[in-house]
Amino acid sequence: MNVVPQPKADDIPFNDPISRQLNGGQKLIITFDPTQRVTEFVLPVLAISKHPQSSYEVWLDGQQVYGPAPIPPTDIDDLTVTFLPAQRFEASMKVIVRNLSDNTPRSYSVQPVGWEVSSA
Repeated sequence: MNVVPQPKADDIPFNDPISRQLNGGQKLIITFDPTQRVTEFVLPVLAISKHPQSSYEVWLDGQQVYGPAPIPPTDIDDLTVTFLPAQRFEASMKVIVRNLSDNTPRSYSVQPVGWEVSSA
């Protein structure tokens, strides 16, 4: 993957997929927090399962950076660079996925790929 900026050798990689089943009309809120106390998280890739009649939002440190949109930043099957240059956050990332269908259950996977800038 060609990401900007490139991670340094001592940065801490992050790839933490989560999957959940949503019934029609349900919403999923997932929050990702850096593991270090004081850090900066670099997020070049955010992949989410793509389904019709769905809505996708991304919030970084309380600021909306994507959506609401009818398609995800990138599909989980593509896993391509989403943000160029990469998005950054310090405290948390919140992903909101809604199944807007009336009664069709769907499985959604959310996969952020990036790194925490090493404090060393």
